[in-house]
Amino acid sequence: MSVVPIPLPCSAAHRVRIASVISPLKRVRPRVPFYKLSAHRVPTLWSLYRGLLRHAPGENIRFRVRMMFRKNQHTVKAQSAKEQLVMGHKWLEFFKRAEQGDIKFQNVLSRYERMIATKREKTAWKMRILEAFDWEAKLRSRPIFKGSFIRPSLDNKLLPRLVPQPAHITGMIVRRRIARERRWEQREILKSWAKDLQDEGLFEDALLKSATVDTDRHMKGQGSHAEKRAREHLVSAPVYSGKAQSEWRVPFLKRLAELKECTSREISRHRSAPPTELLLQGKQARREKVANKTSQRQRERSGEVTTAIIRRRRSAPPAHIRELMTPRQLLVDRAMREASEGGWSGAVKAQMGVHMHMPEKWKAEGGWEDEEKKKLLDDMEREIRAENERRRKLGAFPFSE
Repeated sequence: MSVVPIPLPCSAAHRVRIASVISPLKRVRPRVPFYKLSAHRVPTLWSLYRGLLRHAPGENIRFRVRMMFRKNQHTVKAQSAKEQLVMGHKWLEFFKRAEQGDIKFQNVLSRYERMIATKREKTAWKMRILEAFDWEAKLRSRPIFKGSFIRPSLDNKLLPRLVPQPAHITGMIVRRRIARERRWEQREILKSWAKDLQDEGLFEDALLKSATVDTDRHMKGQGSHAEKRAREHLVSAPVYSGKAQSEWRVPFLKRLAELKECTSREISRHRSAPPTELLLQGKQARREKVANKTSQRQRERSGEVTTAIIRRRRSAPPAHIRELMTPRQLLVDRAMREASEGGWSGAVKAQMGVHMHMPEKWKAEGGWEDEEKKKLLDDMEREIRAENERRRKLGAFPFSE
């Protein structure tokens, strides 16, 4: 077996010199992230960020600098942070050279300023348009009070029926129903526990009585008086009966009282009187509903196409009835679903006996209601027919003259 030689003193000293030279160059990984180190934060915020804001040639470029720092403030990757810092120092050098009078960089930054201003304006208009769309969508789905109510119950007082109904009202009613079911289940559990406690107390009471009798019988004349008293105390100390039972029942009774109070609040909620102000609001809402529907029908008769008109036009008889209808009947059905009360639609409705707001409108439009107009129209019709007959004869014998 070979013996390892002991290194020479000069060799050991040489190794120490090499270690002293290499150790400072060894990379030391910090125990905290780089973005929490003062060596990173202080130069970045106090030198780079403040320098960019101070030397920025315009307000739009300054806005861009703030947005870029805000966008990259959560960067945790060292390589990405280094790239952004290099770009930031490059911008700072450009700003300083433009501030010193370099024409080229002044022109570049001026064009960059105008480009950012245009982009900001475009973004601002885009946000305005999106806000307008959001507001229109909100108006389309806004709750409307039409005058009807949600009747009082154990879960709610008298509430206005809104269309569509807000989610928080539905959630309130559902949560109260679930809570009431849980309270009923808890009440039954507490009653069963109280019954078990009562049975246990009765059993213990009977057991203590029998144990006391047996102890008196077997321990008569044995031991001193103190020992007898100690045995009697151990035997007769109640755990579930007597005063101990009332202490056990306190939490149950307290919780049952709380559940009873909840039930009382539900009953008072169900029996609560409707607010006068809410009833007046419902009456006014019904008036406005009738006025709105009347105005809508008037606008539809005037020719405005509303959503209700589109749905009415698209409707049709049931399929099993539609299959048995003739083309003439389908055409009449389509005319009856129109909102117009004049012209051919009005004549069809009058013939079918449909109730109309102005039953004689279709006659007035054609001039059939006034005798003078009817006579004038008949004369015009005869003249047109005579002219057509004359031209027909001329067409049949063009060279007869």
